[in-house]
Amino acid sequence: MSNHRYNTPSEGTLDWHIPLNENFEQLDRDVEIRDTESNRSNYTPVIGAKFFATDSGATYTGDGDSWNLAGYLTRAGGGDLGHYVNYESGLEDEEINTFFFGSDEVLEVIRASFPMKGVSEGTTDPDVNLRVYDGGTSGTLLLELDGNDFTTASSASSAPWVASSSPVTVTVSNTSGSPVDVVPKVWANIRR
Repeated sequence: MSNHRYNTPSEGTLDWHIPLNENFEQLDRDVEIRDTESNRSNYTPVIGAKFFATDSGATYTGDGDSWNLAGYLTRAGGGDLGHYVNYESGLEDEEINTFFFGSDEVLEVIRASFPMKGVSEGTTDPDVNLRVYDGGTSGTLLLELDGNDFTTASSASSAPWVASSSPVTVTVSNTSGSPVDVVPKVWANIRR
């Protein structure tokens, strides 16, 4: 092997298998593991190893004991759409954001949150909703969150949330009877 990090025993070297075995140990750190996030526990988190979750775009590094989230790779969209926004009561699927992508791509929602001002942690409001639609509001409902809720694709039983029809539309509904202050957040990966 020409890379300086790998051993190349000379012809006739005794115990030539030792440096070659060291190469295999180094490969465990150098070659990225690719699989779905739910299968991550099937792989040993060797120190310095990298695991790429093909379904969520999450990248993990091994520390010898566990896989640690390093971030999300791929073309990403969404996230925080701003500060608290006041939404009047009576809204039904009010469009607040749209994701566009190519016909050879898919969009994967990896997490979403819908924090409400003045609502205590752990409490949700079913009269205030964030929805994500595949193919616009007349398309398929991918994801729905109640006010003050948070979810991730790696922990939700309704996931994966994969859209194949552009646009993907994010909406807000408020049937609570009074205005609400919320921060709609949707994180998504777009990939081929």
